[in-house]
Amino acid sequence: MSCILRKWRRSDAKDLAAALSNENVLNNLRDGLPFPYTEQDAHDYIITMLSSNENSTFAYAITVDDRAVGSIGAFRQGNIHRQTAELGYYLAEEYWGRGIMTEAIQQLCGIVFETTDILRIYAEPFAYNTGSRRALEKAGFRYEGTMKNNAVKNGKVLDMALYSLTRTTEPYPVRRLTSEEIPQALALCWRVFQEFEAPEYSPAGVAAFRESLDDPERTRSLTFYGAFDEEKLVGVLCMRPPQHIADFFVDAAYHRRGIGRRLFEAMRKDFNQQEFTVNSSPYAIKVYQHLGFEPTAGEQEENGLRFTPMKYGSDKRINEGS
Repeated sequence: MSCILRKWRRSDAKDLAAALSNENVLNNLRDGLPFPYTEQDAHDYIITMLSSNENSTFAYAITVDDRAVGSIGAFRQGNIHRQTAELGYYLAEEYWGRGIMTEAIQQLCGIVFETTDILRIYAEPFAYNTGSRRALEKAGFRYEGTMKNNAVKNGKVLDMALYSLTRTTEPYPVRRLTSEEIPQALALCWRVFQEFEAPEYSPAGVAAFRESLDDPERTRSLTFYGAFDEEKLVGVLCMRPPQHIADFFVDAAYHRRGIGRRLFEAMRKDFNQQEFTVNSSPYAIKVYQHLGFEPTAGEQEENGLRFTPMKYGSDKRINEGS
């Protein structure tokens, strides 16, 4: 189900009041909203949003079939944070779980980044609110950490999670993939493997690699990073604990654009100790050498897969001096 963001209308008051006169919705929001939430309350809010400074308040109705089913807004902060904005949103309960909020978040962030000088949009959902956190992650927000004992709601002391999305002027931005994006990532791995690496292996080796992609237990153990050309996934790097590159592939049409290095550098930021290992295919040895890896042994073979163990090592910690 798709949604459209538009400016509020006075006629939306009835639908807005219906959405907010629900304790399940209010329990996920900050205090200050009355319960029950009346049409007059909704009318007052709509008037406030329509008369607000358009350079600092970016407030929209989330609509389905032109009916207001939720609210979303980004609110510019002040002083040294004047180029950041806090994101807030809610959705009528009957529309939960349909992907609407993810779409709304993506639309709003697109508007803000395209029409303002804001560099960073952040959100602070309650840590327990898995639905809200999942919507942010699917919209491309990065989890920055948990703020312990950061709120008191309904008499309970609660943690909050911090997420952010930053404007990028660089091509092919990289982020961690969500669980919903992993099948697409595995398909990219298989497609590129078949084109460039399968010719180096026996049929048994090709079958072994295919089996590894189809192994759900292995997949669950991996952390996936993806590089994007707008909405298209064009590169994948997978990490296996503790710090081993399990899969690393870039779409053939995007070779020689620095995407592999972007993936590698983005992954490195998540690790303090800068030591990584990989079992390189014959085809990829020069790629890894270009990134700074060195062989630690000669070529080996296992289950029909030929590989050379390699290591990227540094005594420095990436956060040192920061």
